[in-house]
Amino acid sequence: MKTLNFRTQSLIAGLIVLTIALFLVTPKLFSNKPSASTSGKTAAPAPVAESRVATDAFVVKRETITDELQTTGTIQANQEVDLVSEVARKLVRVYAREGSFVSQGTLLYKLDDADLLAKKRRVALQEKLAKLDEKRFRELLATEAINQQEYDKVLTNLNVLQAEMAMIDVDLAKTEIRAPFAGKLGLKRVDVGAYVTPSTVLSSIDDVSRVEVNFTIPEKYASEVRPGQAIHFTTENSSQPFVAKVTATEPKMEANTRSLLVKAISENKGGKLVPGSSAKIAFALHVVQDGIRIPTQALIPTAKGYSLFRVKNGKAERRDVTTGSRTKGTVQILEGLSIGDTVLTTNLLRLDTGVPVTASTID
Repeated sequence: MKTLNFRTQSLIAGLIVLTIALFLVTPKLFSNKPSASTSGKTAAPAPVAESRVATDAFVVKRETITDELQTTGTIQANQEVDLVSEVARKLVRVYAREGSFVSQGTLLYKLDDADLLAKKRRVALQEKLAKLDEKRFRELLATEAINQQEYDKVLTNLNVLQAEMAMIDVDLAKTEIRAPFAGKLGLKRVDVGAYVTPSTVLSSIDDVSRVEVNFTIPEKYASEVRPGQAIHFTTENSSQPFVAKVTATEPKMEANTRSLLVKAISENKGGKLVPGSSAKIAFALHVVQDGIRIPTQALIPTAKGYSLFRVKNGKAERRDVTTGSRTKGTVQILEGLSIGDTVLTTNLLRLDTGVPVTASTID
């Protein structure tokens, strides 16, 4: 019983000592007063350096801007025809090689003309005799051995024979198919021995020394087209740029598309332009000498249009701008910028008016 009392007394004594210790320590832990070692005036915090947003910049320069209309067109030969016969006859000779270049008037095909030649020989003999009769009757008329009526009959007969001879020569000419102009022959469609008619296409010929570029433009640009105006175009089969000059336009719009058909002519040295192929055309509408272009990434869409940030006194300044024509990667600025302004192109989400900026790169 004595042992239990001693243990109880020891436990009670320990709790009393712990309570006194907590009572002495707790006020110091929660006290707002500075300790003796830090008493006196509190030191002021060190000033924080002003942070700047790093961004890329573009300096606005003066440049000539051409406002272009992009469209597509078709390349056609300067002249092209299908070669056909005017008469129905058998083909007896092919002179020209398909795919070759020929001069104007070159004999290309020959049709059977045996019956016409025989007829011509007969008429020639009749004409020879008629000439002798006309000479003899003229002499008789001079001596009044015959009257004027008899002489007129002989003279008329001679004239008829000469007219018939001329008709035969015309028919003989139709048996020869010649090149109507200088150009390149197409593929041969018929062979020797074939019976051809006016509906039979023998071949084709194209003048490709120059080519036509036909294209349409919307009606709102119709007043911008002038004869002699230059256009630039490219084709799918060549990376080389070509130039053509406008020669004419249709006098009226196409009712269905409300567009104007335009024809331009381009030289075709080397035959690189193939008729029938497509052309990507750049048609210049306006030329601005003191234009402004900036990278499109500098633009920020807004409810009213577009804005951007420029640098003013080392800080960003938001500006509303009016845009014009666009190209791949650039846009024309009509209002809101001046030559020499510095436009910010990156880190735009971190910018606002008054935010200090530093240019990482300047273009």
